[in-house]
Order: sequence, then structure tokens, then C-alpha cells
Amino acid sequence: MFRLGYMDIKNQLENKNFILKLLNNNNFDLLYNIGKNEKIWEQHPENDRWKKEKFKIFFNNGIKNIFGLYGIYDKSKNTIIGSTRYYSYSKKNNSIKIGFTFLTPEYWGTDTNLQIKTLMLGYAFNYVENIYFEIGKSNIRSRKAIEKIGAALHLDADIGNVLYILRFEDLKVIKLRVIDEIKKNRSMETS
Repeated sequence: MFRLGYMDIKNQLENKNFILKLLNNNNFDLLYNIGKNEKIWEQHPENDRWKKEKFKIFFNNGIKNIFGLYGIYDKSKNTIIGSTRYYSYSKKNNSIKIGFTFLTPEYWGTDTNLQIKTLMLGYAFNYVENIYFEIGKSNIRSRKAIEKIGAALHLDADIGNVLYILRFEDLKVIKLRVIDEIKKNRSMETS
């Protein structure tokens, strides 16, 4: 773990099924091996990210990101299945963004994304009150996944990206296991 002053960065987040582990430059081939699947990027605004030169930019930006780039590992198979990251911390808005997430298609339609986001939300809500998710307008699969966890559309757009928000205060009314994750480190009034 290392401290940024406003949020400690854990090298690893974990539940019973998955591990989110910070990647480094040596992990490019490992992540690209699954990220080169064209199907993953079909609905993405940058739908040619499966190309090695495009994926290299995505990977390098994640590694350079102050919060790093997490590889998502399935513990039962001991294999990497995608990646995600925190980014764009705002002291003014007491917020951070979670995104740039992708999973291999075999995990689509399962509770994997919910479990991953629950880990990330549970940790981030110890430091911020608002979490944003920036998603390509036409990326229906990702938009539905975020809506399933209770995020609300915050800013719509005709083209480009839309912005969803999940507020700490909203966790009292939505039924997410993230509350248990947060209670480990933060006291919360229950009503």
C-alpha cells in the first residue's frame, strides 16, 4: 500500500472469488493476450482497441495513472480475466472515477462485474463520497452493468461518453454488499 495524501492505494483488493492486483510494465503480454479479443471492444467508442498498438496505449495510460492499473484475476482458475482502474480524483467534488474496465466474454452476464465493483466501491468509499463511471454512450452492455449496481445517469450526451454517479448516501437504499466492505473501515449511520 502507498499513500497519495487523499487515498491509500492498495496493491491488491480481494474477495473469495477474485483478486484485483496492480499490474506493472512486465504484465503487458499477459493482459494483451486476453485484451486482443475483438468482441470485447465491439460496443466501445475505441472499438479497435484489440489492435496491439492501440492496446499498448490503453495499457501504458493505465500503468502511468497515479492509481495504477488493476489486473482482475479469477482465483478458482488462477488466471487474469480483465482489468480496471481508479482515476480522476477530485478533492473539490470529493470523488473519484472507476472505469476502463473490461472482462473476457465468458464472464459477461455473471455477477463478476458486481463483485469487482463492490470491492472497488467498498475501498474507495472510505475516502470519497461520490464515485463516477464514464461510459461510451453506445456501450449498452457497460451501461446496464453500472445501472445494476445502483449508479444513476448524471450527465447524458448525444455522442461520446455519458457519466453515471453513485453517492455514498445512496448505499443506504440500494442492496449492495459494498456496505459490508465499507463498514470494515468506516462507521456509517443506519436508518
